Amino acid sequence: MEFEAEWLLLLPILFGLGWWAARVENRKQMARMRQLPKAYFKSLNYLLDNQHDQAIDALIEVTREDTGSVDLYFSLGHLFAQRGEIARAIRVYQNLLARDDLVDAARHNATYKLGLVFLQGGLFDRAETCFTTLRNSPMHEVALQQLLHIYQSQQEWESAIDVAAHMQQTPQIVLTRMHFNCERAQLALTQKDLPNAERAIDAALAIQANSIRAQLLKARWLLLQNRAKESRALLLKLGEEQPAALPLMTGELMAAFEALNEAQTGTAYLYAQAQSSGSVDVLNAWIEAQDKYGEPSQTEALLYALFTLHPSLNALDKVLKKRLSTSTDLLAKQEYQAIQGLIKKQVLQFSRYRCASCGFEAARYYWQCPACTGWETYPAKRLEELEQAKRSRGQVNGY
Repeated sequence: MEFEAEWLLLLPILFGLGWWAARVENRKQMARMRQLPKAYFKSLNYLLDNQHDQAIDALIEVTREDTGSVDLYFSLGHLFAQRGEIARAIRVYQNLLARDDLVDAARHNATYKLGLVFLQGGLFDRAETCFTTLRNSPMHEVALQQLLHIYQSQQEWESAIDVAAHMQQTPQIVLTRMHFNCERAQLALTQKDLPNAERAIDAALAIQANSIRAQLLKARWLLLQNRAKESRALLLKLGEEQPAALPLMTGELMAAFEALNEAQTGTAYLYAQAQSSGSVDVLNAWIEAQDKYGEPSQTEALLYALFTLHPSLNALDKVLKKRLSTSTDLLAKQEYQAIQGLIKKQVLQFSRYRCASCGFEAARYYWQCPACTGWETYPAKRLEELEQAKRSRGQVNGY
């Protein structure tokens, strides 16, 4: 009991010490508040009143009096950028960069933020200038990523290749570099600039020797050089080694067969590949070639045999279309038209390609997804083929 009484005597002393500490801390806080420039509170009032230009002016006054207020600039710039007020965000970061006492880390960060705002406003040249100044700085890699985005979106392939070569060579960047060279080659081929096309194709193949796209471009280049036999040999080898390339190479392959006056041989090859692969694109290419070079009396039977081997709505649509064009029975034609009308919507839907990365669907094949900008994210199969492949994993027949 005597021990406890002594502790009770200490309670008033402890209470007094706590009260004194609180008073000291309160005085320190009041002193810090008094040290804040009046312009700081003025800028807050302007912000609350939605008087943004006046708020910026007041903020500038704060920084003249308080060199530790850099974070205010970043907060305000971020706020304006989020709200889409590009001009105000630009002004904030430009005023920050005008400060002579800004340390390098803050200057680099402000330059990067300013570049992002320029980019957000579609001012690509000014954004490029900002990010270019950050090359060889601690923000080198993120600046290069933004420059790559700019050059890719503007299709400035030479600059994009240079930037990508200076980035960390991840598998994705290596693939991107290869496709940039393919883009250069494709543009040169369109312009019939064969020497530049050859250099770009060789650069792409040096990065990825088994690239389907680069080999297809090589085959097209050979064809334009009147080297159809080499072009055909390259494509036949490609189809054998990488069957996934078959749906993408039918146009170039038939062009090579035609240049060699072997169109019927090419048509037969496409039919054999349609039989083995079940590809909708190969089927379409064969129908086009058969209509030009095949025996018309055999087309319907050959087409129906393909439909039986690889039943699909796309193949059924082709069978019905052919029967509508050849049938002389009015009642039968009406039945074919009715069936085709019922499946038309589904055929259009299942004839699309789907990006494996973001799910974006497109009517034609893209090497680069228009939505997520990923390279080679589209399987060279139509949606119906992909759905059939899913079903076949769980069922013997796939149906």
